[in-house]
Amino acid sequence: MTQLLSIQSSVAVGFVGNTIAGPVLTALGHHPLLVDTVVLAAHPGYGKRAGGAIPADILAAVLEGVLTLADASRIATIISGYLGTAGQVEGIAAFIDEWRRQAAGTYILDPVLGDGGRLYVAPEIAAAMQDELLPRADIITPNRYELTYLSGQDVNDRAGAAEAAGLLIARHGLQAVVATGILDAEGRTGDLLVRPEGDALWQPAGATAKNVAGGGDLLTSLLAGLLGLGHPLADAFAGASKTAHAIIAASPDGRDLSLLDSLDEVARLGG
Repeated sequence: MTQLLSIQSSVAVGFVGNTIAGPVLTALGHHPLLVDTVVLAAHPGYGKRAGGAIPADILAAVLEGVLTLADASRIATIISGYLGTAGQVEGIAAFIDEWRRQAAGTYILDPVLGDGGRLYVAPEIAAAMQDELLPRADIITPNRYELTYLSGQDVNDRAGAAEAAGLLIARHGLQAVVATGILDAEGRTGDLLVRPEGDALWQPAGATAKNVAGGGDLLTSLLAGLLGLGHPLADAFAGASKTAHAIIAASPDGRDLSLLDSLDEVARLGG
C-alpha cells in the first residue's frame, strides 16, 4: 500500500484540505499520512472562525517525527496546501529536502493563496510559499488567480493560462502545471494541464460547473492518488478533473462537497 503525505488544513465540519485528502486517498487504496497546518471547527464559508494554525515548531517536529518513525522511502507523493503561518514553510521545506535524499517521488504544491482577484492569506505566507516551496515542487495546481499571482502574467483565458504556466515551468523546472477554473474563448470553465513539451490538455467542467469550497483540494487529492497508482500524468489529470467536477456538480450548494456520498465513484476511478 503506497503512502502519500498530505500537509494541509483540517476542519471538524465540512470538507477542505486533509478532510478531503484522507477519505479520497483511502478510497483509492493508499495509506494517507495527514499532517495538519491549521485546525478549525469549519472552513470560513460557515461564517465563524474557531481554531487556528499549528505553531511552526510543532509542525516541524511532527514532520521530523514522520521521517524518524515512518519509512520515508515509501512515501511516493507529498501534497502541501493551505498554510497557517509563513513560519511553517521552513519545516515543510526541510522535510521535502530530506525526503528527496531518501525517496524518488512527486511533490505536488497546491498554492492556496487566494481567489476572486484577492489574496486570502497573509502576504508573508504567499511570499514564503513562492520563494521556498514553488522551487521545490514537481507539479503545481493553482486556480486562475493563483496562476496570475505566481507568474506575474494576466490570465484571462486558456491561451493566457498556457502562457503563464509555461513561464513557471521554465522558471522552476516543473513537470507540469494543472490550472483550475480556467475560461476558454467561449467563457466555459475547465481545467488545463500544461507540460514542458508545450502541449496543453483541456478538460471542460461541463454545463453544471459551479464553485464549491474544497473543489481545488479535491482535484489535487485525486490527481495525487491516481499518480500514486501509476497512472500516466495525462490520464491522471483527465480522471481527476472529470471526477472532481462530477462530485462538485452533485453537491447541493457552494458550502460543502458531497464527498462521502461519492467515495464509491472515487474507488472505481482507482480500479
